[in-house]
Amino acid sequence: MRLFIGLELPPALTHALAGLRGNLPDVTWSPPESYHLTLHYLGAVTHGHLLEDIHHALNAITAAPPMLRLSAPGLFEPETHHGPDTLWVGCAPDAALTHLQQRVRATMNRLLPGSARATRRFVPHVTVGHMQHPDPLRRQAWLAAMPPMPEGELVGHFTLFQSLRHADGPVYDALEHYPLQG
Repeated sequence: MRLFIGLELPPALTHALAGLRGNLPDVTWSPPESYHLTLHYLGAVTHGHLLEDIHHALNAITAAPPMLRLSAPGLFEPETHHGPDTLWVGCAPDAALTHLQQRVRATMNRLLPGSARATRRFVPHVTVGHMQHPDPLRRQAWLAAMPPMPEGELVGHFTLFQSLRHADGPVYDALEHYPLQG
């Protein structure tokens, strides 16, 4: 099973992001129920005992609840010339969010084999859609015309998700929630 650790978005933030859908042509918009902020991608976990070890390790993490504030939109272009561009909305810097992500990454890097270690720089964001062969002028206009976002909200738990592949795109199933206190 393919796993990752992330934050579910509070309803007000999900609603605000869903309001962006449809105002840019040629985008495959992510469904609002899939919105999340990835803290750490684990990839394929094939051994049942490893899933239990992951659960116990995540359960031992203590951290303060982060404040999620949506900020500027952005774009990840594919690393090769093939594949879609990824539209996303960033999250404003937050010390508790950075601390939580570092704790999750360090915990998982100690637990998992070397091939599963994440080394990418953490860019807190929520993916809202994908564009294949976008019109650069329309894309730039969309990125520049972001409406105001709601106030930030504290997130009281982080989640272990399973990513399931479907014809319409991935579906994310929350396997377990881990409370945050601070």
